[in-house]
Amino acid sequence: MSSEAVTAGASAGGRRKPKAPALAPWPAPKLAYYTVFLMILSLTSLQLDTNIVPYVAAAIKADLKISDTDLGLLLGVSFALFYTLVGIPIAWLVDRYSRKWIIAIGIAVWSLGTALCGVAQNYAQLFFARFVVGAGEAGNGPASYSVLADLFPREKMPRAVAFLQLGSVIGPALALAMSAYLLHIFLDMAPVSVPWGVLHGWQLILILVGLPGVLVALLFVFTMPDPPRRVIEGQVAGAATAAAPANVGAAVIAGLTDYWLALAYMGRRWPVFAPMFGGLFLSALGAGTLQWMPIFYQRVFDWHPAKVAGLQSVVSLIGMPLGLIAGVLIAERFAKKGREDSAIRTQVIGAAIGLPGLFGVLMPDPWLAFALGSLTFIGIGVSSPSQNAALQIVCPAQMRGKVTSLFLFFYSVVGLGLSPIIVGALNDFLFHSEAMIRWSIFVPRILTGPLALFVIWLGLKPYGREVARLKALEAAGG
Repeated sequence: MSSEAVTAGASAGGRRKPKAPALAPWPAPKLAYYTVFLMILSLTSLQLDTNIVPYVAAAIKADLKISDTDLGLLLGVSFALFYTLVGIPIAWLVDRYSRKWIIAIGIAVWSLGTALCGVAQNYAQLFFARFVVGAGEAGNGPASYSVLADLFPREKMPRAVAFLQLGSVIGPALALAMSAYLLHIFLDMAPVSVPWGVLHGWQLILILVGLPGVLVALLFVFTMPDPPRRVIEGQVAGAATAAAPANVGAAVIAGLTDYWLALAYMGRRWPVFAPMFGGLFLSALGAGTLQWMPIFYQRVFDWHPAKVAGLQSVVSLIGMPLGLIAGVLIAERFAKKGREDSAIRTQVIGAAIGLPGLFGVLMPDPWLAFALGSLTFIGIGVSSPSQNAALQIVCPAQMRGKVTSLFLFFYSVVGLGLSPIIVGALNDFLFHSEAMIRWSIFVPRILTGPLALFVIWLGLKPYGREVARLKALEAAGG
């Protein structure tokens, strides 16, 4: 189906009528921000369910008698594996069917998957349960950002993403503070017998943080609107999607065709998309090491996981919001000055702010390490809204789910999947000591962080030219 075919209001009787999807009024702000609020709840549930595991990792390792490499697989590959296998097809559904239902089903699946982690009695069962958590997460990002781009104009996208991420930081931070309480109360409890085996403290914590997400899924089903997709006529030359499939075989062919069209579109504009994807790939290799930070503080400085969770919640409540606010102000200031590349330019600044945080793990004092490491979160706060907004701004509406899924593929599979196991393998096979965990974390970071900054910077000029092209198309079609 071509971009013209999905743009309502083609010419009739020689008169050009308004093209409804491209020129229809934006949703009312009240409706738009309510939808953002629902997405905040979904990300709160997601981040709580996925981020609690590093805080109970030491207990898991002790109870299941596994190595650091096994732990790295559990932290990363088990979660990312399902994204690799199923996330891409789900994103194809995002571009064709109800995004509300895709998000709601995903929330229910990852919430139940987290609860299943608490029921697991061995490593294989726990690995499978983390696999289910990854299944639920697979469609959330593409669907959420696709909806967001249909709720807010281009110039407001960094602010909209910042609102989403501000809430998704504050919500999980408060939840993490609650998790600190649960860790303090239940983590060290004696195991108890249950009908399916033995229940340890870390398992009870996973059950308690997982099940409430089902209520969030129901809230999506009954209250979330699903806005129409906004299409810029002429952005895509030729077909943007295949014809609607009539059966399973046709759906497979249509899915492959749609992804080929999306890849071809990005290939024709590789100077715009390659730096974004390449920078994310390199950043993800370093960002995945953050999952080892609770383990780092426990091994090197003998900090209890509850203490680390409590302190990290404070950083999340203060440092990340400050970074998000600063990032929005910087991006909007650049936009007011006529910088078409304002989103990428702000991302470069955020990446530069976070670079000193790479050296936190080398500090001899835990408080100094924690303070310096906090710069990483501030830098992420500055760059993250613009990073996500930048992709949505230049991505055709008909392809947002697929392109976003490919973008998040790098973060989920590389950052959450590959990077944690690199740390575990370095510790097991190179440094041969749990006390050397700081070096296993530092090496991937120092190799990828500066290079990621350089690659992102390469995209400044091409991105600015692409935004100018899209504005010209909108003006011609208006």
